[in-house]
Amino acid sequence: MGEDEEIEAGGDSDSVDAMLAEWRSEWPELDVSSSEVIARLLRAARLLEDLFASGLRRQGGMPIANVGDFDLLQALRRGGPPYALTPGQLRQALIVSSAGLTGRLNRLEREGWIERGPSPVDGRSTLVRLSDEGRVSFDRVVERHFTLERDVLSVLEPKERAGMADALRKILVFLEADAG
Repeated sequence: MGEDEEIEAGGDSDSVDAMLAEWRSEWPELDVSSSEVIARLLRAARLLEDLFASGLRRQGGMPIANVGDFDLLQALRRGGPPYALTPGQLRQALIVSSAGLTGRLNRLEREGWIERGPSPVDGRSTLVRLSDEGRVSFDRVVERHFTLERDVLSVLEPKERAGMADALRKILVFLEADAG
């Protein structure tokens, strides 16, 4: 299948098609076929992060500074009452350094999203908890966020979406096993 046939089979061309064409022209024997997937994953991830960050900044009420803060708040919220985790549990859930986590926690506490205090089970341990106002605000934000995610995926047929989810799961399982 030629380059033009490949683009026609998949639909419209994108920025990765242009990059691949440049490589084929500059260095025809270099195998860049992996970029048909990897470059698209990376580019889509960057564009999605920008889209989500923009959506978070436009929210009414308490704005969320960035996608990393949103991920932290999600980790607290999806765990259910009392919406609290230790910093170690958050680091593991978010795959973030201690310094990166501390900066997020400081900012979110200052903005009223979270509260920190001693664990009622082990006073030597700290718990990070969604504040009552933070939980109410987050619930409004997260519903809009998932609507935006569904809007982005609306370009896919249900079967395409399921196939993509399965394929990405295989890649993620491989990468997480290698990272852990």
